[in-house]
Amino acid sequence: MVEWAAAEDYVCGFGDDESVRIGVEQWRLGGAPPSLSAAIDAIVVGTTTKLDLPAEAAAIVASSDGRPLEPGALPADRHHLRVAAPLECHLAFDGPATVTEASGGFEVEFPKRTAVAIGFRETPAPRPTVTVPKTPAGLATAVTAAGGTHRTTGPARSHPGFRPRTPRVTFGEQSIPAGLRDRSPPTVVTVPPATRAVLVAAPLTYYLGAELNVADGPPRIESSELWRTFESLPAFADTVAEWLRRLCTLDSRLRSVPGESGAMSVDGYDAETLRSEPPTARLQAALEAPSPTLPQWPLSTYVDDAVENGRYLPYVLDRLSLVHLAESSSLDPKALLKRSLDEFYRGESPNVEAVDPALSESRFHAWLADGTPVDAYTLLGAPFERRPPTAGLTVDVVCNDADMASEREVAAVYRRLLAGHDVSVRVHEGLRSRELASVFEEPTDLVHFIGHVETDGLVCSDGTLAAADLDECGAAAFFLNACGSYYEGYDLVRQGATVGATTLTAVLDEQAVRLGTTFAGVLAAGYSFDRALSMARREIIVGRDYVVVGDGTHRLRHPTGQPMTLDVQTDDEGFTVRYDVTAPDSAGRRYVEPFDGEERLTGTAATATLDCEDLRELLSRHSGPVRYDDDLVWTAELVERLGAARQHG
Repeated sequence: MVEWAAAEDYVCGFGDDESVRIGVEQWRLGGAPPSLSAAIDAIVVGTTTKLDLPAEAAAIVASSDGRPLEPGALPADRHHLRVAAPLECHLAFDGPATVTEASGGFEVEFPKRTAVAIGFRETPAPRPTVTVPKTPAGLATAVTAAGGTHRTTGPARSHPGFRPRTPRVTFGEQSIPAGLRDRSPPTVVTVPPATRAVLVAAPLTYYLGAELNVADGPPRIESSELWRTFESLPAFADTVAEWLRRLCTLDSRLRSVPGESGAMSVDGYDAETLRSEPPTARLQAALEAPSPTLPQWPLSTYVDDAVENGRYLPYVLDRLSLVHLAESSSLDPKALLKRSLDEFYRGESPNVEAVDPALSESRFHAWLADGTPVDAYTLLGAPFERRPPTAGLTVDVVCNDADMASEREVAAVYRRLLAGHDVSVRVHEGLRSRELASVFEEPTDLVHFIGHVETDGLVCSDGTLAAADLDECGAAAFFLNACGSYYEGYDLVRQGATVGATTLTAVLDEQAVRLGTTFAGVLAAGYSFDRALSMARREIIVGRDYVVVGDGTHRLRHPTGQPMTLDVQTDDEGFTVRYDVTAPDSAGRRYVEPFDGEERLTGTAATATLDCEDLRELLSRHSGPVRYDDDLVWTAELVERLGAARQHG
């Protein structure tokens, strides 16, 4: 799991085992540099006047040849640099530039502010595995072991780059890796012997690096700094969620890590003392302070009492998800438009009895319980095992419905927005069942299926294909834009896919085409699956018919930085602009807002009133979807629209 942080003077990459720092001058996020074709784990884009590279800057790969990096002038050409540090770094920019030796490394100076893409790549050691009995006590042992992976007891653990991947959890005779067993943490959390109590307590216990035990009686926490007894569930879940939010928010403000501007203001605290205190002391300080306004948390996961859910502990802990009890009610029939005239729909298809989940205030929601929820993604499969990045992307667009041929245009959307990422977009039409099976079974990054689903499978020219009958699913992700495709999508994830977008019931063709095209664009721009579908759902009336199954945090490609949410509303003063970068896996991150360069915590939006010129300048530094007066448009399109309006104004 590779993370990055960027400040005005350097950009840092953090891997599970190593880190690297690239010096920059006057760094500002945004811009349109050349794409990085190498397989990378994380990428950030910005503009700068100079790069300061460590001595491991081993080679420069120009448009036509490769040679060692050495002092001299770089021509007005496209250049790729590789820093062969333990955490490998790749840079791409357009020259000219001047290279000089400095401090054992190299300086690359540009004659003017230049856009640069900086990517990081790591070959991490295998994720450690803990094997525990299939009991609540066994899961508690796994949580205790996960707490031993922290690199620091200080506030820096709030940054995702300082939290290595947590262990995989399997069931059987207990076996804990040497480095994670025989721990005697100074803090002990005790919960009743129930799976859901263990899972609810897991994120806070892990973040504290505490020991988790099970015993009869009320939940409690014991340490030299803090001793409290909690109410029983469900109130216990709300309390520990708030405690984790308070502590992580305080740590995020206290910390000083490479690539960030330093500690933020923490009024009302003895900041210098707190930085050297253990996590429980900082938690005590956070609880004694007046109730703060907390950032919106990125992700909550909802669980039942199935002990098998313990295998998702790495997923929950890696993302620092809050955990709540899964509660739902029958869906109001008016919430999903029912089928009316059959000729307007894509034919007979299976309908899913969805439930309306009781959700927290988090931005995104994962579901680990019975029922098919709307407004949350159903977590299943093995989503914590990320597929390794490859040198290029492969997208398969399948159109098995001649009446929906207009949606084949999504192929052009993928090609345009993935240009420079070594993408291969293949279009298939009227596939037979065996041909469609081959598309799903062969390794590919995404299958975008356009067609029909019947009760026995995806409709093909010679019958149907049931996803459950595949030997395996080699597609990492899929979008089944067909009526009632949820069950087939569910089986595709069971067969090996990481994530997919599906429908719960029948949808109108016109609505399906509009959503499918919008979803393709947002996904190709680097947004997560769940976020892309959430944005696309707002474009149609029956948006709640579309749901994600699998790992909703999965992305088709690495975003160039932190994918933004930009909402622009026109008013008498000009344009009210709301800027936010909260992603489902962004707990503990900061971002630099574009209005005055202030650093903020993710989950807090920045708002400003801009005139037309300032808005166009802001949009020119970003590439992606924008909500403009409640319509979804793209930054480049909006820049042109505003320019035309100014000329005719």
